[in-house]
Amino acid sequence: MARLRVETDVDGCRILWLDRPEKRNALDEAFLSEILIEADRTLADPAVRVVVLRSTSPIFCAGADLNDWANTAPVEAQRLSALGSRAFQALADLPIPVVAAMEGAALGGGLELALACDIRIASTACRLGFPEPRLGNSPAWGGMARLVEAAGKAKARDLLLTGDIILADEAHAFGLVQRLFSPEEFQKGLSQLIQSIVACDPGTLTYIKAILSCSPQAVAAQEAAIAGFVSTRPESRKRKQDFLSDRKR
Repeated sequence: MARLRVETDVDGCRILWLDRPEKRNALDEAFLSEILIEADRTLADPAVRVVVLRSTSPIFCAGADLNDWANTAPVEAQRLSALGSRAFQALADLPIPVVAAMEGAALGGGLELALACDIRIASTACRLGFPEPRLGNSPAWGGMARLVEAAGKAKARDLLLTGDIILADEAHAFGLVQRLFSPEEFQKGLSQLIQSIVACDPGTLTYIKAILSCSPQAVAAQEAAIAGFVSTRPESRKRKQDFLSDRKR
């Protein structure tokens, strides 16, 4: 049975609905494979402007499916780790913005999935954390490095060395969650975010994502050159001309 339900609207917003409610969207091998396949399909579709990961049920993602990990041999554990890493990296490498829309808990591998996205929004009812150490596991799919980037080393140490689960407002306070909404305002906030992304020039966003993926030193060295190139493209010139024309009216 498929774990992902995919919808794409006329504005180029592709929603990847996490759809395994009976298992709280636990990530098994089939789920990880579907994410990887869909990331590759999205990469090949120039009509897609933004990707949103969202759950069809109250839980965003409870993490890895422990049935895959409870009695697995080391070679199998390494294979599953590599599969998840490839799937999440494929999402992170998409040349368009990727948004995690978390209305319920994002735990363990579920939080790693959200961290592979560019922007994370959450409902105030959401809970986040890495409980793996309490089960004798550690993040396997790039989550530690991305957590350090998003939250800083001090907060990453706090979360990873305790296994504590925190509320979304605390995660928002130190930057793990970029936008926070009440459950009643969540859909409106998500729609506004999507509109803001779609309003931007897609080519410019692609170059910005590429720059942000580099080390800070590389960003500083390349920023001026990329900015000069981006601003002189035909699409960019037209957008500026349209803006100036509107101001004259």
